[in-house]
Amino acid sequence: MTAGTVLALSGSNVTGDAPFSCALRLRGAVHEARSPAGQRGDLAALVDAVCRAHGVRPADLTELRLDLGPGSYTGLRVAVTFVRFLQRFGGVPVLATDSLSLLATAALGAGTRLRPLLDARRERFHTALLAATPGLGVLEAPTALPLGEVLARAAAGDTFVVPAAVAAQHGDALRATGAALLVATGVAARDLFRAELPLLAATAAELEPKYLMGSYAE
Repeated sequence: MTAGTVLALSGSNVTGDAPFSCALRLRGAVHEARSPAGQRGDLAALVDAVCRAHGVRPADLTELRLDLGPGSYTGLRVAVTFVRFLQRFGGVPVLATDSLSLLATAALGAGTRLRPLLDARRERFHTALLAATPGLGVLEAPTALPLGEVLARAAAGDTFVVPAAVAAQHGDALRATGAALLVATGVAARDLFRAELPLLAATAAELEPKYLMGSYAE
């Protein structure tokens, strides 16, 4: 576990129930705040409230954590801009991950081959294959595919990890592959502290959000 005062932020809203979320790890305890589902949310206000409640100033932060998407266009743009500002003017190191890996943390303990899945729109789905052994390792890199190709890649022993909206629309087709299906809820910034999650140091130039309907998903 990284010592110091660590702030984690998420604007991807991968499970549709937290437009923005933040989590502050301080002296071994994690304190979090989330914008209510269905509301626009204010990331700066969430961060300010949590930091003020625990006497933390921007200068006290020793590390930032962030998921870069795919996810909400507005949420990712706001979260990434916020982190870029702190990184540039405060010199705070940043560790980042993608939202598919973050989504997969909801299924840790449910299987060893995890297939997180997000609707990229335009008849594409963001997916990856991760091995939970016990940390999350990449077996198939994140990509955007038509549903037919997603189904063709799946096998018995895999576990699809999906938001409720994807399960409602495509749950039967996903189960028909022989794979298990886990509906994830409540995935948010706090999950960026999961020890199994792969995190990489990111420079300001590398902090580029991945939007659900980005050109790479076409």
